[in-house]
Amino acid sequence: MSELLGANVGVLDQVAESLSTDARRMQDIRTLAQRAMFELQAGWNGPDLLHLTHQWEWQASPQLAAASGLLDSCAARLRAQSAAQREASGRDGGGSAPFPVATPALARIPVPPALHGSPGDNATWWQSLSPLRQQQVIEQHPDWIGNRDGVAFTARDQANRSLLEVNRSGLADSQKRLEADLADNWFGGAFTNDDAALDHVKDKLAALAEIDTTLAKAGDRQLLLLDLSAERAQAAIARGNVDTADDVAVFVPGLSANVTDALTVYDDTMGQLQQRSELEAERVNPTRQAAVAVVTWIGYQAPQLGWDLLGDNSVADDHAARNGAALLVPFLQGIGAARHHDVHLTLLGHSYGSTLAGLALRQNTGVDDVVFFGSPGIGTSHLPDLLLDGGHVYYIEARQDAVGDLGYFGIDPSHLAGIEHASAKASTVVDPVTGEVRDFKEVIGHSSYLGDDSTSQYNMSVVVAGVPDRRVYDNGEGFGDILSWPVPGTYR
Repeated sequence: MSELLGANVGVLDQVAESLSTDARRMQDIRTLAQRAMFELQAGWNGPDLLHLTHQWEWQASPQLAAASGLLDSCAARLRAQSAAQREASGRDGGGSAPFPVATPALARIPVPPALHGSPGDNATWWQSLSPLRQQQVIEQHPDWIGNRDGVAFTARDQANRSLLEVNRSGLADSQKRLEADLADNWFGGAFTNDDAALDHVKDKLAALAEIDTTLAKAGDRQLLLLDLSAERAQAAIARGNVDTADDVAVFVPGLSANVTDALTVYDDTMGQLQQRSELEAERVNPTRQAAVAVVTWIGYQAPQLGWDLLGDNSVADDHAARNGAALLVPFLQGIGAARHHDVHLTLLGHSYGSTLAGLALRQNTGVDDVVFFGSPGIGTSHLPDLLLDGGHVYYIEARQDAVGDLGYFGIDPSHLAGIEHASAKASTVVDPVTGEVRDFKEVIGHSSYLGDDSTSQYNMSVVVAGVPDRRVYDNGEGFGDILSWPVPGTYR
């Protein structure tokens, strides 16, 4: 269709309009299918659903979008030919000379990314697109990139924000249908899964509201992950710009972490850690404008209190940690792949999240430093199993933290040969340059490590800022560590 010689412009316009109508129908089909997927996800769980979801997200949905885009592209070319022939007719008194018409740049559909591309493959694909083509993908195909590791995070943020409304609309439709079905059923949900499905839908809607609330707070944020395919919503939100920050930290929480109940709380504590890290970086180098980004990553189905304690997703099993590690690894790899300059990357793992983080670090992730705190074990009893890019492993354990003494997923990290300790006790820090004296608070128990103005927060901040030599040392050992001391020859 590079040239149409002497064609009837009226016919060209009619065919173009017909193609545009077909393109819109194709998009409507895609939207209806997406809503059907939401309904399936609301009332169905298991590996078959995950397989079907994967086929939809990576095959059927992109193909329908591509077909719609191709029809729109053809329609645009026909309209361009019609307009060109009208112009030529005006110039030569009614004749129509043969000439080629170039396809408008944005009418051509962009090529979707590889189906199973690595973060490096995805980065190469994204960076090969022109800025106009990238914007086209963000606006027309946000589902291609919202959760695609290796794509620039600024683009992922825009894509995921646009998908919030799409997801909300689909869930709202599912809620109305399920409520209507339950209202018409004399037995309620006694003989169906509709009541449980409705609870899942409501929880996901509440999770989207929590994301809205978090994004609306003061300060720069990026929505780096939005996934509603599992039983509970999964998301990751950054404070700061992950694409440009000099130092990036990713925090992985543990037991009971979920978007609905915990996202805004974690986001607040990450904001405090971000400010502390930038302050400590500027103390070392006052002439440098420190830029730190911190990410709250709830990108897995963290074990929950209640029936989860008895199922496959129990905190007493590493099943959820292994599944989560498989998702965290490409996310971390994508941070380096998406950027044009190197980044100092720190991983923070608390409680069960430290087990997940340790399992993830069995692969090359680009992480430079890791801080485990309140850990029941990092998935190994030997520090060399962790693959760090020349970095260090730090451990913080507070007094009266029984979880930190369990040694359940590998030996108690307090006893790992080569691990570097940092304090959770009250401390006084003297700035070696200015002589300023600062006091930091002690944290006690399992859940307060990120408390503002605490020694543990300070220690994390200097690691995130790349100045770990300024940390406050304490081996964190107490009575529980004596009981958890491993007997030589009893662990591998």
